[in-house]
Amino acid sequence: MTTEALLTLIALGTSTITAITGIGGGMIMIAIMPGFLPGAAIVPVHAMVQLFANSSRALFGWRFLRWEFVLAFIAGSVIGGLIAAGISREINLEYTPLIIAAYILFTVWGPKVEFRKPLKGEFVAIGLVQTGLSMLVGATGPMGQAALLGKGLQRDALVVTSALMTTFTHLIKTVLFGLLGFSFISYWEIIVGMSAGVIGGALLGTHIRYKIPQALFLKILKWVLTLLALRMIYITLA
Repeated sequence: MTTEALLTLIALGTSTITAITGIGGGMIMIAIMPGFLPGAAIVPVHAMVQLFANSSRALFGWRFLRWEFVLAFIAGSVIGGLIAAGISREINLEYTPLIIAAYILFTVWGPKVEFRKPLKGEFVAIGLVQTGLSMLVGATGPMGQAALLGKGLQRDALVVTSALMTTFTHLIKTVLFGLLGFSFISYWEIIVGMSAGVIGGALLGTHIRYKIPQALFLKILKWVLTLLALRMIYITLA
C-alpha cells in the first residue's frame, strides 16, 4: 500500500472519530504523521487537511451552529496566529502542553465556576491561545471543545460549533504557513488524498453521532478529553 493510500485511510478513521465525539482525531493524526512526512511538513500539511475535516463537519451540521461563540473565537484566532507567526523562533514551547492539559482537566472535572455576569472576551482569549499555540505545536482543539462543554451545549451544537471554530484555526494557520514560504504544492497528492478521507469520515461520523444518546455522548466526550489531556502530560514529562 502506498504512503498516500495509507494516510487516506488514517484520515478517514480519525475524521470519523472526531465527527462522533467532536475531538481526538486531529491529535491522533498528528501523532501518526511523523512516520510519513518530514518534520517541517507535519504541522502545515496537518493544518490543510484539518481545514477540510472541520469545515465539512461544520457544513454537515450547520443548523446547530452557535455563532455567538464562533465570532468571538475568530477575532482571537487572527490575533493569536499573527503573534505566533512572529515569535515562533523565539519561545520555548516545551511545557505549554501541560497548561493545555490542566485547563482541560479542570474544565471537565473541576467545580463549575459561576459568574453573575458572563465573562467578556472569554472566547476571544480561547481563540488567541488555541490558534497561537496550534501554529507551533499542531493540535490544540481540546481547549475550545472543553470550553464549549462547560457552557452546557447539547451534543450536536457542541460538535458543530467546535468544528467551525477549529476550521478558522486551521484556515489562519494555512494562510500564514503559505506566507512564511511553505510549499503545499510539494505535498499535493497526500493533501488531496487525506482531504478526501477526512470529508468521508466527517459524513460517516455525523450519521453515527445522530444515533448516540446525549447522556452517553457526554460521558464519551469527557473521557476522550481526559485521555488526551493525560497523553499530553505523559509526552511532555516522559
